[in-house]
Amino acid sequence: MPGHVNNHEIRKLLLSYPRRAVRILCDQYYKSLVRIAFNLTHDKEASKDIVQETFAYVWQNAKELGNYHERSIQHYLVRIVRNKSITYYNENVQLSKKKIRFVNGHTYDLAQDSIESRIIQIEVTQEILAIIARFPKRERECLTMKIEEELDNEEISVRLGVGMKAVERSLTSGKKRLRRHLQAKS
Repeated sequence: MPGHVNNHEIRKLLLSYPRRAVRILCDQYYKSLVRIAFNLTHDKEASKDIVQETFAYVWQNAKELGNYHERSIQHYLVRIVRNKSITYYNENVQLSKKKIRFVNGHTYDLAQDSIESRIIQIEVTQEILAIIARFPKRERECLTMKIEEELDNEEISVRLGVGMKAVERSLTSGKKRLRRHLQAKS
């Protein structure tokens, strides 16, 4: 998750100015929390709703959350979003026969996957994204758009304002670099 909010200061702010504290937390963590929820639910609108509900809960319980705790408020937000996403998954996605494509290109039937295996796959994806974050800019952008947003090469080309060949070269070299990193880890 990007940046860092001082845990002690934000908890004091929750006690005295809860609206401002929630706004700061929202500005800092909204996108990352939506991404976490989306990785579990694979539903953008549900993910946004889950994160909004989380911030509403924080605001409603600001006095209680403002008390000192050794765990960070960031940890608390992630835990709430993760739990709400798992509940959503168990109530909605698991019942449907939706299919989802993961980083390795395989398709899995979510109705047959356990939530634990989904979490493991998400953690692996996050580890891969952390490796990609150290790649050259163009490779990083192309791979991230391909993995996280599932854009095709043409959409990536338009978004970056570069030619299709440049996108293809960046994806090819990025995949090779990623393969070397993963082989070196094993």
